[in-house]
Amino acid sequence: MIVMLDNGAQIRGDLMRSAVFRSDLSPVPCSLEVEVKAGDDDFVKRLGQGRTISLASGEVFSIIKSEICTFPAAQGDKEFSGLRITAILDGVKDIAYVRNRAIIVENTTLASIYRAAGSRVRGIVNDFPVPRFSCFIGDTPSFHIAQILQEEGGVVRWKNGRLEFMRLIDMMNQKPFRQFSEAGRTESEGGFIERHAIPWFFSIADNASIVFGNRQKPRSVRFSPFKNTQRLHNMSRALVRKKTLKVLLDVRISAGDIIALPGNQRFAVITAAHVFQSGMDNGGQQETYTKLWLGAVES
Repeated sequence: MIVMLDNGAQIRGDLMRSAVFRSDLSPVPCSLEVEVKAGDDDFVKRLGQGRTISLASGEVFSIIKSEICTFPAAQGDKEFSGLRITAILDGVKDIAYVRNRAIIVENTTLASIYRAAGSRVRGIVNDFPVPRFSCFIGDTPSFHIAQILQEEGGVVRWKNGRLEFMRLIDMMNQKPFRQFSEAGRTESEGGFIERHAIPWFFSIADNASIVFGNRQKPRSVRFSPFKNTQRLHNMSRALVRKKTLKVLLDVRISAGDIIALPGNQRFAVITAAHVFQSGMDNGGQQETYTKLWLGAVES
């Protein structure tokens, strides 16, 4: 995995211990975790908090955490010291920070909300209207963005250099992006946890009557103001993790893609982690793979 500093220089392969590029169905859709051996002073400075690093594919990440650490590998009596770095997609980093100014808007769009929170996204594929949005001082925009995505019954992902909104139903109706012969490890069976974690909702209409969401399953109940029937139903529709799968490295796989497994099984990728390990700790044996967290829509 090729990782570059903010001056365009590539981090040397002999300094790279590991790298994990993570694609996720969340308001901040990409992250990068890197462990490197320490280089010269300028090298350490360029990997400090607030600086940026990038991948050869073009994604730029802002470093939100950089800590000096000691790795278990050693050369003679000298232990390796280095940096452990966590970075998030630079274009949307500001939505992950606590606000010192409130955002209160009505009759807006998802892209406008991202921009109001400091994001620099060019636009959002399949953008949709939002009746109202608020994020008060001391709150984090990403939490409230996740809420309006839930109300719309969808998610956002990063694909081909663009932020894209997808409704869960439309996502599951896509053609499979990849097909694998192995079934993967089952993570969740039955609906016990889901019925506790995914409530049904009700609201109050303008005429003071009660408006209900999906009550077909016994679940916990939550009140949500200013919602119509459609949004209440959307809020009880969720992507539930079913399997995990470890496959050969394929950085083309993104969160939101559909994976086909034996037995006509179809699952959506909730998270795709693309992993590079240099082998410094195990005799130089490199390992690269992609780990997928797969889910299905429950409503």
